[in-house]
Amino acid sequence: MAKKGFSRTKFFIDPKLQGKYMVTFLVPMLIMLVFMLLTLYFASQTIISTAGRIVKQEVSSTISSQLMDQAEPTAAQYRDVVEQIEFKVSSFGDAKGLKKEFTGTLLGIFAVGILLVVIQVAMMTVFFSHKLAGPVFRFEKACRKVIDGDYTDVIRLRKGDQLNNLADLLNEAIRLSGERIKQKEEIK
Repeated sequence: MAKKGFSRTKFFIDPKLQGKYMVTFLVPMLIMLVFMLLTLYFASQTIISTAGRIVKQEVSSTISSQLMDQAEPTAAQYRDVVEQIEFKVSSFGDAKGLKKEFTGTLLGIFAVGILLVVIQVAMMTVFFSHKLAGPVFRFEKACRKVIDGDYTDVIRLRKGDQLNNLADLLNEAIRLSGERIKQKEEIK
């Protein structure tokens, strides 16, 4: 006879605890998303301003190099300058130096952004896991004492730690088990 597999029928077993964890992780993730969007915005603004600066420099250098020595430039000379400017502007996106500069700028901005996000995630995981790992460590310690026959230990958790209901239940189980063992020993 085949066993039936585990089927989840209820997603919110402890809505208060699960809701707290959902909010605890959702809010920082939203903050990181906003941070990344701001980083993307800042990067795009940097690229736009860099592109504008480079185009302005190219146009200025073309005009000054072509018309600098001319006291009264002719219409043909102006036309040549305009054609050169149009060519430079149309080939602007193909420039290898420009792509290299944009790539360097983007990589620098995103590297700082990613580094800050990694630091934030590392800090969050340490902080939030400690609120769960601390109580689990304390439960293990209490269970070892019970295994050794000591039924006097009381589990106390820090304010803000998770699993307080389980701590209360274990405390009650340890206390009642100790009392029952004591009663059975007295009867003997």
